[in-house]
Amino acid sequence: MIKTIDEALDLIYAYVDYSMTHSKSVSKDVFSLDSIRILCDKLGNPQNCYPVIHIAGTKGKGSVSAMLASALQNAGFKTGLYTSPHLIRFNERFQINGKMISDKEIVDLSNRISRIVDTMEKVSSFEFMTAMAFEYFKENNVDFAVIETGLGGRLDSTNIVNPVLSVITSISMDHTSFLGNTIEKIAAEKAGIIKENIPVICGCQPYPEAEKVIKETASKRNSPWFSVSERFRFINQRENGQDSMLIWRTEDQKLMEDWTSQNQTSSWKPAAIQLPLHGYHQMQNAAAVFAALNKLKSRFCQLDFNKAVSGIGNTFWPCRFELLCEQKPLVTDGAHNIDSIEKLCMVLDRYYGTKKIICIFGASEDKDLEQMINKLAQHVDSFIMTRSTHPRAASPHLLAKIASKTGRKNRIAETLEEAYEIYKQQGTEDICFLVTGSLFTAGGIRELYMKEDPQLRYFGINEE
Repeated sequence: MIKTIDEALDLIYAYVDYSMTHSKSVSKDVFSLDSIRILCDKLGNPQNCYPVIHIAGTKGKGSVSAMLASALQNAGFKTGLYTSPHLIRFNERFQINGKMISDKEIVDLSNRISRIVDTMEKVSSFEFMTAMAFEYFKENNVDFAVIETGLGGRLDSTNIVNPVLSVITSISMDHTSFLGNTIEKIAAEKAGIIKENIPVICGCQPYPEAEKVIKETASKRNSPWFSVSERFRFINQRENGQDSMLIWRTEDQKLMEDWTSQNQTSSWKPAAIQLPLHGYHQMQNAAAVFAALNKLKSRFCQLDFNKAVSGIGNTFWPCRFELLCEQKPLVTDGAHNIDSIEKLCMVLDRYYGTKKIICIFGASEDKDLEQMINKLAQHVDSFIMTRSTHPRAASPHLLAKIASKTGRKNRIAETLEEAYEIYKQQGTEDICFLVTGSLFTAGGIRELYMKEDPQLRYFGINEE
């Protein structure tokens, strides 16, 4: 009988954890929905007890999930959110109305689910976690559950849900060993979450071929198709230091032009959304959430659309260009592939282009490290190469060797603690320290900062 949270985590991670395993040592053949189907069937299929919004994509799926959950909560719905990975505490993965699951609930769920798992042949740690999420949301009678895929879509453990809506965010090259080495192949895997006759929202896609694959899949499955880039237009506004956006349907373009030409005196107005996260890509993500809410309101008449939209601005999603300290600028961002690094650099130039930038960088060894570092080198003054505690973290010596080829100065910090100490000693108002390369690196530095600033906001924690 498990009695503590540490014992529960030891149990969960004792099963095969593919997120901790190098992709070259894992065969694609191990991925199947058979085990999670059997496990959830033995639990009584808790995933069918509430409406699910299922979200997949390469980039933006976590941000979209968080914004959508915040919107539904603001509209008065008890909303579950299942995401991965966690930044600091395992509990982050399971939230209801912005509060993490308690240690006690993890222990209780682990005990019950392990008794079923012990009768099965093979279950992965992510399948165990996914079953926990489904059961946790059922026990707490959520009104909605926002479920983010882990890896891919078609064979992801979450893909046994019967959603009321599917959302596919930006697709780019990542996890090619598992998902394929072309945009089309990766898009096909992500589009695997599309279900027969269930509407799908396609977020803004950097590659037309990705949107084509998603659209074709939706057509084959008779799924109503809603493309954000086809259906909506949006522009950025910045007032009193706050980022916001105006969004309207493409069929309202003439109304938008009239509204603008009349100095905004017309009775028609586009929707205004306060943006909780920085960058043009987050505007695209917010537009996908707006489109999702627009579709949900047609099925759930009790959904107060205006309250939901205003709830987007309440989203808390750390380590997405998050400024931890303003006096000695420290920014954390979990960018971990070339596409997200490019988006990060655009935001970095906008906010800190006039400052000296020192980049604390740590990434997984199976990423395209050379491309990521080369791109960052065009926007930063020097590097501090480090590594998180994640088993797949690349050696800082390897990262330093790559950085040396760019002509940028770099130094090695063997641990995140050592890298953070450099920031503490050298940080000034004229220097911006950027922490990036992986969520594990960004989250690790955030955790160190939190120890010195306990007032720094974190996910809500249920009372034990």
